[in-house]
Amino acid sequence: MKVTLKDIADDTGYSISTISRVLSGSDKISTETKNEVISSAQKLGYKLNKNGNSRIKDTINVSLVATGFHEGEFYSSFFHGLNKAAHQNNIRLFLSAVLDYKKGLIKLLKSLASDYYDGIILFVPELNSSDYEKIKKTLPSKFPIISNSLIENPVFPTVTFDSYSGGFLAAKHFQEQKYKKAGIILGPPERSESRFRKNGFADYISQQSDMELVWICKGNFTFESGAEACRQFHDLENKPEAVFASNDTMAQGFLEKAKMLGYKIPEDVALLGYDDLPHNKYTNPTISSIHTDYEQLGNTTINALLQRISDEDITFGLLSFVPVKVSQKQST
Repeated sequence: MKVTLKDIADDTGYSISTISRVLSGSDKISTETKNEVISSAQKLGYKLNKNGNSRIKDTINVSLVATGFHEGEFYSSFFHGLNKAAHQNNIRLFLSAVLDYKKGLIKLLKSLASDYYDGIILFVPELNSSDYEKIKKTLPSKFPIISNSLIENPVFPTVTFDSYSGGFLAAKHFQEQKYKKAGIILGPPERSESRFRKNGFADYISQQSDMELVWICKGNFTFESGAEACRQFHDLENKPEAVFASNDTMAQGFLEKAKMLGYKIPEDVALLGYDDLPHNKYTNPTISSIHTDYEQLGNTTINALLQRISDEDITFGLLSFVPVKVSQKQST
């Protein structure tokens, strides 16, 4: 059986992160600790490099299991943030893309957990609590797994952006810009982050005497649904002065259709997206958005995973929110 960093941690009493730093050659670890860890690694048969020093060939192996992975700035930003944090912590990150979460997801997770992976990061927004419970029963007991997908009742430790605050801040930004009539383009109803963004937006407006939510439009996070939302907006008699699109892709679809229909943004209608993807800086006008820091998400996720690997019984931090903020550009 392959010797893992956890085996060395169990033998020495040090945490997984300390073991990783020693074996990757960190100069911030005491000589005594280094000698103890290297001695344990040699005793257990953990492979050191040919020079016999503390730098090894192997690192912590983690699989990122994700659905819906395709070309696009969201996934590029998401993976980059995780991969950067992984590299800084001597973690080798592997991507396992799942085309249909209903077919083969559990089989894949079982395979990964029984192979040479030390942990799993799960990004499958379609899952609900019962799906996670099935996964929990299927995987080896206490296998380290962190989710990046928001659900109301987390089963695994979950690290995600604060979608409710994002919606709340979007409405607050509209009020600060003196917009009184607001609208929202929703994300898919089965996605928790869609519901949280809507709730935050609607709750803020309901508490303001000078604001009104006059339009709610269904969407599905695609460019096409954003364009269709703009077509529906065009037919409204009581139009909102400002529209919050629940992601940037829909905001871009709305923007392009609005320009085709002769609207000026923000003069005729202000527009705010969610994710603050790099492409927003190159549209005309540039798109205001709720800024999400993917590097911070990556660091928080990797730290949570390392804690989970080093302490199987850890129970705190079941749900960790990464803060968001408004990034104002020309569209508001």
